[in-house]
Amino acid sequence: MEPLPHTISWNITRRCNLHCAHCYLDAAFREGRRGDELDTGECLRVIDQITAVNPNTLLILTGGEPLLRPDLFTITGYAAGHGLMPVIGTNGTLLTGGLARKMRQHGVRGVGLSLHSLRPEAHDAFTRVPGSWAHAVRGAAVLRDIGLDFIIQACCASWNHDEIPALVEFAYKLGAKVFNLYFLVCSGRGQTMTDLSPDMYEAILGRLFQIQKAYQGHLLLGAKCAPQYKRIVYQADPTSPFLRTFSGGCPAATHYCRITPRGDVTPCPYMEVSAGNVRRRPFWEIWEQGPL
Repeated sequence: MEPLPHTISWNITRRCNLHCAHCYLDAAFREGRRGDELDTGECLRVIDQITAVNPNTLLILTGGEPLLRPDLFTITGYAAGHGLMPVIGTNGTLLTGGLARKMRQHGVRGVGLSLHSLRPEAHDAFTRVPGSWAHAVRGAAVLRDIGLDFIIQACCASWNHDEIPALVEFAYKLGAKVFNLYFLVCSGRGQTMTDLSPDMYEAILGRLFQIQKAYQGHLLLGAKCAPQYKRIVYQADPTSPFLRTFSGGCPAATHYCRITPRGDVTPCPYMEVSAGNVRRRPFWEIWEQGPL
């Protein structure tokens, strides 16, 4: 039996209103043109093709900044209507009550927000846009008040790893359901940003597990792009219930893939090698017969 794509990350645009230092996509800062992004009709056809492979796929619509696409809710509504689970990955700065209500009306199941520090000036320096911290926190409050589930995502680096316990507490107080800590994969604008030693990685992940135990039943914590976290949890507590949340390793190209703004299908967002393009081959054919 062929493995199914359980989760697909779809960069539906390169356009972005921020200019984050670590952006793997090297998103186009304040670019107004659509460029060669898949248009609305192409996106809907891809959704049909994804549904043919697995109608229960979790579809992460991200960017760039997906809220810059005027047809976003046409895409989410179509995906939800075909049984997929659309969620949105956003920097949160453009969120309003009106947009949050549209998300609920058009089938969005949840939202991922980026927040990299408790210090507004540090977060803004990372995103390279003043005021982005305040707008992201306001966006989280909007989602909480509307009743749309959201997660907080932070990129871990040498300049902010000491803030992790406080960031987790802040995410919990904001009303987040999950806190995901991302460990930088050196790609895009972040290809030279490797500033955590192996010992630091180990210590941070160990601390994350201790924090998770303190929030058990209240907030789920995850370590992304850090497969060694499962080992650390097991070594600390072989009977830990959190071990059940781990899969059997990296899911890239077996249960997970990424679609780029122009339609290339890659194993994950950090690997640029393409298995095919949905403009030339249907998604199901790329998934089942592609060279990767």
